[in-house]
Amino acid sequence: MATNTIRLSDGVKEETCRIAGQMGLTFNSVVNILLKKFNETKGFPFPVVLENEQKSVFDMSTEEFTALCRQAVEERDTVPRMEYVTTIDKDTGLLMKKYWDGRVEYVID
Repeated sequence: MATNTIRLSDGVKEETCRIAGQMGLTFNSVVNILLKKFNETKGFPFPVVLENEQKSVFDMSTEEFTALCRQAVEERDTVPRMEYVTTIDKDTGLLMKKYWDGRVEYVID
């Protein structure tokens, strides 16, 4: 087995070791696998990635994004609402409670 020296950008080996470790691999096995497949296919062979734990909007297809938006709209009424919001009446300067159903109650101490 040959020993070679390679130069990597800062942080590349550490990140590779972290991901490889999650997959049960070593840095050397990742390099060997990549180079063997690279030679076999005469180029970069395929993406080998861990699934993102959380996709961003930029990682989603239009269909995935639309489905998540529809789901959010369907579930929005199941989210508990605050019973009221306390605010100051701009005309009288009194504290008032504005309820989500439109009622208003003045707080008088």
